Parts: sequence; C-alpha cells; structure tokens
Amino acid sequence: MLKWMFIVLCLPLFAQSQKKAFLLTGNIKSVPENTQVVLLGFNGTDTLAVSTVKQGSFTLSGMVDNIDARIILFPSLQRRMVVFMGSDTVNITGSSENDISITGAPANLDYEDFLYYIKPINDYVGFYRNQMMSATTQGLRDSAIIELNTVYNLYQNAIDRFLDRKKNSPVAALLLAYSYDTDPNRDVLLLEKRYNQLTGAALQSQFAKNLSDVIKEDKVGAVGTQSLDFTQTDTAGKPVTLSQFKGKYVLIDFWASWCRPCRMENPNVVAAFNKYKTKNFTVLGVSLDSEKPNWLQAIHSDNLAWTQISDLKQFNNAVAEMYHIKEIPQNILVDPTGKIVARNLRGDALMQKLDEIFASSN
Repeated sequence: MLKWMFIVLCLPLFAQSQKKAFLLTGNIKSVPENTQVVLLGFNGTDTLAVSTVKQGSFTLSGMVDNIDARIILFPSLQRRMVVFMGSDTVNITGSSENDISITGAPANLDYEDFLYYIKPINDYVGFYRNQMMSATTQGLRDSAIIELNTVYNLYQNAIDRFLDRKKNSPVAALLLAYSYDTDPNRDVLLLEKRYNQLTGAALQSQFAKNLSDVIKEDKVGAVGTQSLDFTQTDTAGKPVTLSQFKGKYVLIDFWASWCRPCRMENPNVVAAFNKYKTKNFTVLGVSLDSEKPNWLQAIHSDNLAWTQISDLKQFNNAVAEMYHIKEIPQNILVDPTGKIVARNLRGDALMQKLDEIFASSN
C-alpha cells in the first residue's frame, strides 16, 4: 500500500456537518459465503457500515458528511479496496476482488484516472531516479538524467492538467498529497500554490485538511520563504538577534560539541567563512549543547570565529524548535533581505553556493 495511505491523521468531527445517506451494494462472486464486509473511513478507525456476504452479495448503508476515500475491508480475507464516495448509491460487481467494476460514485472515476494515468508516470520517475543513483558510469548517469527530466516534466504537467479539470474533486487533494510525499524535492511552495487551486468538495476531504497542516509545518525554514527572527544569548550572555545581521548573507548553523558529524563539517564552514567574511557573509552558530564548558572548548578547538548562541537546552533549544530542527548538523542560508535561499549545504556544496552568489554579485 502506498505510503500516503499510512500518514492520514485522525480528523475531528464537526457538529454542524450535514450527514447524508449512502447505499453501497456489491456482488463479488469469489468472496466466500458469510464473509464479513466492513466499510471504514480512510483513517482506518471509523466504521461506517458492516455487512455479511450472502451468495456473493452484500449491502452497506449509513451516513457520511463529505465525499472522500473509504475502505471496503474483508477482514477474514485480509483484502481491502479503496472507493471514493459520498452520499451516493454505489454498485460494485466483479468475478474477484482483483477484477471489479464500481459505478454510481462520480469521484471514484477521478480516482481511477489517477491510478491509470498519473501514478504510472510517477512510477517511471522513481525508476529513472533509481537508474541515475545506481549508474556505474557517467554515460549511464547522463542518460538516466535525461530520461528522468523528461518523465518528471511529464508528471508535473499531468498533475497540473488534472488540477485544471478536477480542482473540485477530493481526488485532486489526494494527488497533491501523493505527489508531495513521493517527491524528494518536497517543494512546499509549489504544493501551497497547487493547494490554493482546490475548491468545494476537494477542500472537505481528509487529504486537504492534512495538506493544510503539512504546508504550515513545512513552510517553516523552507527555501523561498522569509526566515523567522529570533533572539538568544551568545557565549558572554549578550542577546543576539538574527535581524541584526540584515543586509548580510547569514548561514544559520545548527551544531553541538557532542555531534561528531558537526565537528567533521566545521572545517568546511571555517573555510567558507574565511573566504567570504569580507564579502557580506557571516555565520551564526546555534549550539544544541547542554554544558557550557564543552561548548566553549569546541568553539576554541575548531576555530569557530563567528557569533555563537545557545540556551544550553540541546534539542529543546528555542531556535531549533522554532525551525523544527530534529537532527544535526543542519544549516539555513539567509540572504540580505532575510529570505531563505538554501538549506543543508554540506561539504563542497557550501563553498559552491557562496561562489555562485558572490560571483554573480561582482
């Protein structure tokens, strides 16, 4: 089952929602007599209806307040199927659970379009991405990159075309959740732009509600957004504020004396600082230490000649919590206007990015 099927959050029920009746009838010849059938909400916990198969047939009825994904579950067979439905009269027929036809649920036709046209393109994206990563020669890698770029553009265009036609469909919200969850780029600003196109029933689905939360969460510290200002004390106990560096490129560097990967990365940060400290660039270290002597010793040992701040609360550091930092090392590059222009520049990538920035500013 797809990853996004497991990340759906439990949703609140709203007293003012207007529930309407649905009726789902089915006839699947391969299902044994007296097999239990359960209709669940897509979070897998809300039971909407229960029935028993008699001569291959079953009937499920109840009340729902929106059009959304539901699960038809055969517990004893350990089989399930997804149907997008609301207050519809749905009919399911087939010779087996793997060969069925669903009618009477217009939104489910959109879901079938998604499965037939769009998901396979993303499967190709994944295939060529794996080809690129496992290539043993530069030629094979270049060939895989060409294929990947081609199919990735086709995939993005397919998403936009679906949204243009189906912005009112709950399946459009599912598509956005699926595309974001499976894309390593996770461009939250693109997700937000697409989410803002959704209308009507699409916004009432659980996928849309979860997306709203994801956008709020992932926009914090995202490339292309404005940095969040903060104040914390330096090694001498003096308050330091991010905005006081406005007008400079600032690398907010999250690290700690006890973090071996951080200490291994420090020479790269030192080299970048020394090269560009006179070119409108600085570093602001945010330490996730708990012991001040260890913090100060690491600053001295690693020759970290830039401003360092900490509240000595490790991962409960207020700045780390503000930026949702769950592991280190991490860094955020902020431009002179306070806009975030890059994240997690490790090794040569930091120097390359700064070379690019300052070469273009000359």
